[in-house]
Amino acid sequence: MRAALLTCVLLASVLQLSAQQNSTTRATVSGVLDGMDSASRAEREKAFGEAGELLEADTTSAKDADRLQLGIIQLLIRENREALKASELPSSNSASEEEQGQGEDESDYYSVLVGFVANLNDVRAVPALLGAANTGGIATRGIARFGKRALDPTLVQVGSANADLAEGALWVIRDMLEFRLVSDPESHLRIKDALRAALRSSEFGVRVSAMGAIEYLDDREEFVPLLKEVAQHDPVKLAGQRPDDGGDNGEFYPARFDARRLLRKIANHEQPRIDRGLPASEYQPVKP
Repeated sequence: MRAALLTCVLLASVLQLSAQQNSTTRATVSGVLDGMDSASRAEREKAFGEAGELLEADTTSAKDADRLQLGIIQLLIRENREALKASELPSSNSASEEEQGQGEDESDYYSVLVGFVANLNDVRAVPALLGAANTGGIATRGIARFGKRALDPTLVQVGSANADLAEGALWVIRDMLEFRLVSDPESHLRIKDALRAALRSSEFGVRVSAMGAIEYLDDREEFVPLLKEVAQHDPVKLAGQRPDDGGDNGEFYPARFDARRLLRKIANHEQPRIDRGLPASEYQPVKP
């Protein structure tokens, strides 16, 4: 029921995006595909809304619907690249109210696009969703549901030099483990190797994200030596009053704090919480 509701919400958002463009002529499939490849972000957004209308139309053939779906997946890949480039630009606190409003509109468009692609349940969308995995659970579950078929590109991204991309891939691994979507021994070994490497990463966020996934391993006890090393020596300290378990003389080292918490769970044989309030349809693997 919840999955169906999400579909309706996403579709309504797409149609609203299209309606805002005040189009006077009905779009063609070829025209929409060209629009989604435009250098103009406004044109790409407009074409995305038109693609949603065409996918809803009874007159759109199965072949054209597939072309549109693939075009939307390619659009997300493009917007991921644009978002990555924008994140690498120097930040400025002097943006005008108009520019801030445009940023909010762009964020809404991007969020709707990520949700739409995740809801396609199309394995071709895995690379696109991996590029957006750091946006949250809609993207990560959209990948994780493909299980082993999504594992190779996910593990490659765990090793990315870009910390945001690596962290997003680690949250996909967490979902795969939490919802038991990858269970064969070979894949399990590969996941553990990737988590060991991530726990030794020079990037703070990658180390913390790795611990989030390790918690859901059945054989997480073998990570105890590495976790103890993090708990004792992780160098990142945050200022201000923070949670303190007495391990750092009143100072707050977040990775150390998380590592000690995970070590206590392992020592106490405390099982991680599996159900995050999601219906079964949200985390069951997609059949080949």
